[in-house]
Amino acid sequence: MDIKTLLDNLHDEVSCSVCMRAVTDPKQLPCLHSFCLHCLNGIQRTSSVHGKITCPECRRQFQIPGSGNPSELPTNFRINSFLDVLAIKECNTANVKCGNCDKRSAQTLYCFQCCSFWCEECMLGHNIIRTNKEHRTLALKDFQDQDIEAVLKRPAFCQKKRHENKELEFFCKDCKVAICNTCVVTLHEGHGKMLLEEATDARKTQIYSMTQSLIEKAQEKRKKLDQLNQKSTGIKLQVADVKSQVQRNVDQVIAIIEARKQDVFDAVNNQAQKSLKSLSQKKNQVENQVKLIESAIALVKRSFSTEILGFSETFDAILQEQGTQQNRDTECIPRFSFTKSKKLLNVLNSEGIGNVKACLSETKVPQSGAKGKESSKVIARNKRTTIRDSPLRAQVQTRRFRSVLSFGQKGESIRMFSRPWGVAVNDQDEIAVTLSNHRVSVFSSDSTHLRSFGRIGNNNGEFRYPRGIAFDSHGNIVVADSLNHRVQVFDRNGNFLGKFGKQGSRDNQLKYPEGLSINGNGDIIVADKGNKLIKIFTSSGEYLRKFDGAGSLVEPYYCIQHGQYFIVSDGDNHSIKTFNLEGKFVSKFGKLGRKDGEFSCPRFLSVIKEGLLMVCDSYNHRVQLFELSGKFFTKFGSKGSGRGEFKNPISTASLSDGRIVVCEFFNNRIQVFEHE
Repeated sequence: MDIKTLLDNLHDEVSCSVCMRAVTDPKQLPCLHSFCLHCLNGIQRTSSVHGKITCPECRRQFQIPGSGNPSELPTNFRINSFLDVLAIKECNTANVKCGNCDKRSAQTLYCFQCCSFWCEECMLGHNIIRTNKEHRTLALKDFQDQDIEAVLKRPAFCQKKRHENKELEFFCKDCKVAICNTCVVTLHEGHGKMLLEEATDARKTQIYSMTQSLIEKAQEKRKKLDQLNQKSTGIKLQVADVKSQVQRNVDQVIAIIEARKQDVFDAVNNQAQKSLKSLSQKKNQVENQVKLIESAIALVKRSFSTEILGFSETFDAILQEQGTQQNRDTECIPRFSFTKSKKLLNVLNSEGIGNVKACLSETKVPQSGAKGKESSKVIARNKRTTIRDSPLRAQVQTRRFRSVLSFGQKGESIRMFSRPWGVAVNDQDEIAVTLSNHRVSVFSSDSTHLRSFGRIGNNNGEFRYPRGIAFDSHGNIVVADSLNHRVQVFDRNGNFLGKFGKQGSRDNQLKYPEGLSINGNGDIIVADKGNKLIKIFTSSGEYLRKFDGAGSLVEPYYCIQHGQYFIVSDGDNHSIKTFNLEGKFVSKFGKLGRKDGEFSCPRFLSVIKEGLLMVCDSYNHRVQLFELSGKFFTKFGSKGSGRGEFKNPISTASLSDGRIVVCEFFNNRIQVFEHE
């Protein structure tokens, strides 16, 4: 890295990824990641394993040398040099602290031999010492690029107590460590030693030889990688071919069914036409009879007595005919019905439309793995899959959901709800709910109120509109305290344990956090809605990383990690988005609408044990279920306040027996559903 590039990226080089500030007393882990000593001490205090520490960057765990104190980790002298360069670079805008008296001054000098800053007053004392006469000093305002390079070449110093000013000059062959002159005659007397430069040159030669071997291995691995890429491409081609075959098969089946459907339509139309024709004939007969009767009645009304006597036989004939006609016309009207083919439905349900076989034996890329006895079928029912973890999409049998329990009503007492938002379930099937009257309530799975905690405020244990909620592996309750812009942690009884975050846009800050979830490592995943980010923290609240999918998030409400992917509900974008573990956008599904697979402000997510993604489609007043590929599976609920109906479902959770808990915002209640 040239000096200009280094100066341009200096802040990144000296930044601690834990506290997001310039590193102080940098300590290096075996994975070569460096952090502040006080940050590592904080991580060690929260660790349950003594003498070991987990890297906040790569999550690898290491044994701390010596007594297990992070202070015994090696110092990163290169970062110390970078810190000095940063101070020199910014001396015109920030006073630099003297390494002797701690006074900050703009008129500061640097000693290249002492590797320290000196104010003008202390420099006078520095120059009085005879051994310092040959030291080179330079005012910070006079530094050039070559002077900065000299600072970067500063020597490493001993870490032993009272040896801090001693330069490392030797290498102990017995202890395999660099040592100073004082260590030579004290701690390492009698040990085999050599000059540090000679040891470094020897190690460089050894490393170079190893590097050459690694280069050859890397080339072999790259060839293997190319082969794997070719096989991957082959699999994708095979999958595309299989899907094409499946689609053709389905199209043929649909065509046959459509033809049979038309046959049934034609048959029922023919039967209906016959019945309607017969009814039309009878209708004409009845109309003629009505006209004859009405004519006879009219004739009687306007005729004289003698005329009536003359028509008496005619009237008798009409009456006799109508009496017999009434008995003759009484007949049954045909009823039409459809008898479905149970055999066809049974075949489709039991056998599906076919199956796919993946050959376990090695095949060439262009070949299809569809033959051979050593094969495995993709199970088509209730198989749990992860997003894109298999090119062969599993089909899941449709299920219905029935409301079996409903509890809660609007009110302020501890057993009543006020706009409930988040819901979570622990190992004992206790249901915890966040409420808009600034508290958390916990119920048993049969709706018995167990406990409540919290009130309005910004002190520890107080809330301002708590939103997302989750249980960690220890049974602690983690709550997104939205309008306080923080996350709070409580034990299962509601006792305050800790918090992290405050309002802002920095990495360790939050702005209106909504949903939160906990992954398999115990990390806390927060939907930082106000900053349009997903942020990930350790269980102790240390910032790990963030992502926004290159700005693709509009209004993130909830994020879960499932397998090798993050799944995010983007409320204002009315979609579900998928990202890989590096935070790169992969895909999305859904848009604004009311059809299956469409959303209106999707809120919280959960994956049930069948491997289905459950989405609270809030303003469509329903819950939708999808395969993890994004394919619509089923839905339940509609707008209303009856059992099985919703008004703005916000969040879901699962009980140990598979029942689904749904939290409704405007109905102020919890409903529990089971599979039918």
